[in-house]
Amino acid sequence: MSWWEALILGLVQGLTEFFPVSSSGHLVLGQALLGLQIPGITFDIVVHVATLVSVTVVYRDKLWTLTRGVFGGPEATASRRYVGLIVLASVPAVIVGFTLKDFFEARFDDPAFAATMILVTGAVVWSSRWAMGIRRFGPLELIGPAVGALFSLLAGTIVPFLLVLALEATVFTIARLSRRPGPAREEVGWVGALLMGLGQAIAIFPGISRSGSTVLAGLWRKIDPVKAAEFSFIMSIPVILGAAILDVPDALRAEEAVVSGTALTVGFIAAMLAGIVAIKFFVTLLRKQNFHAFAYYCWAAAGAFLLLPRVL
Repeated sequence: MSWWEALILGLVQGLTEFFPVSSSGHLVLGQALLGLQIPGITFDIVVHVATLVSVTVVYRDKLWTLTRGVFGGPEATASRRYVGLIVLASVPAVIVGFTLKDFFEARFDDPAFAATMILVTGAVVWSSRWAMGIRRFGPLELIGPAVGALFSLLAGTIVPFLLVLALEATVFTIARLSRRPGPAREEVGWVGALLMGLGQAIAIFPGISRSGSTVLAGLWRKIDPVKAAEFSFIMSIPVILGAAILDVPDALRAEEAVVSGTALTVGFIAAMLAGIVAIKFFVTLLRKQNFHAFAYYCWAAAGAFLLLPRVL
């Protein structure tokens, strides 16, 4: 792997890990389009750890308060409750990841499936218009998701499109029906944490955005958008860290081509810096209620990948 390939993949990982467009789906499609072959999983571990560092940098004050509070002090009760919420939110992904590990890994070898899931992500992100009260639900609001469904139908992947979209819709419906009336909530709460955790579990599919799925579950629960994003990114820490630790033995056992220290360093720095930018930009869009704009990109990029080879 050359340094410039490491730079490209690091930027892709850092940006798409936190933008609601799916990092896993983009890495699958990127390798398929560019013919880039990542030797082994060492580089993958490094760039994922880099995105974890991005979260700790952006939310360092919150993480320091939580760490200090867990061991006592005036913030002890609130901090321990928040950590408990993080643990609860992590449970669904742990259960699904361990029980269906082989099933999900097989999906990473299917670029058409990943592109189809990015179409689902587009529909998920588009629903923020209704969740945040920007637009009322109506027939015209379904044009975008219908276009995504059409792309999937033409590509012959309509069944997984509808099934996974139904899973997301179920989580959002439960969130909407179980939310309290009134203004947005500042706190996530136990039910909200569990629903965001279910969204994170669904996002194990390549092409389903983890940030999009979790934040939208929070928005449908009527959690304050910035607080939902904060919880979403902090709850990613144990998942990213746990996945990286579990992958280390495989990396050590694998007979793989050695990735140079230069490539690993460039990829790490690129992913970390891109991740910091992506988190800040993501939160800014939530504040301005422009979060749904990512849906256009999801439909355009995935639709082009699925349909252009058939046309050409």
